[in-house]
Amino acid sequence: MANTLIHENRRLRFPLDTLVDALIELEDKQGHWPSKATVVGATIDHETTTDNDRVILSIHRADSDKVIERRYSLAMIAAAIVNYCVTLRVPLPRNSTKSIQVLPDGVALVLENTLILQCRHEELSTLPAGSVPPPAHAAAAAVRAPPDAASPPASPPPPASAPTGTAEAPPPPAPPAPDAPAAAAADAPGPT
Repeated sequence: MANTLIHENRRLRFPLDTLVDALIELEDKQGHWPSKATVVGATIDHETTTDNDRVILSIHRADSDKVIERRYSLAMIAAAIVNYCVTLRVPLPRNSTKSIQVLPDGVALVLENTLILQCRHEELSTLPAGSVPPPAHAAAAAVRAPPDAASPPASPPPPASAPTGTAEAPPPPAPPAPDAPAAAAADAPGPT
C-alpha cells in the first residue's frame, strides 16, 4: 500500500524579555553567567547582514561596578531557546527541522515535521467526488415496495365534529332485527 503524509508547522514566539531569560538560563547552566550580574539593556540587531551578534545584552556586574556587553549569534539563540523549552517541558518534536526567525520584538523558533503513515485506501481517482452514479443496489433501496396485503387495514378516520353551538345528540342505534322463525312463533295464536 502507498504512504500518506501529515505536515506539521509550528512557530514558538519568544518576546525579547523571554529570550533574555532563555539566554541567562543557558549561560548559567554552562557556568558562563557572571554571578550577581543584572541585565540593564537588551537589543535585537536587525541591521546586521550575518547571523552573528543578533542579540546584544548590556550587563551590570556588581563585583566590578561595570556595564559590559554580551553578543549572541543565531546558533546560540537557538540553543538557548531549545534548552529553555526542554527545561520548561514545552514539547518539541525530536525529528523536526528547527530554524530561527528574527522578529521586530523577539524571535520565533519554527518547527517543521513530516509524518509518513501507511495509507488505508487505494490511490485516489482523479474524478471529482459526487460525479459517479450510485450503485444499482442503492438505487433499488430508494424505491419503496408496495404495501403488504397481509397488513391490517387502516382505521377509519374519526367522525367530523359538529359545528360549535349546534350539537345534537346522535340518534340511538336501531335494535337488532329478530330472527324470522322466532318472530313468527311469537305472532302465532296460542292454544285456547
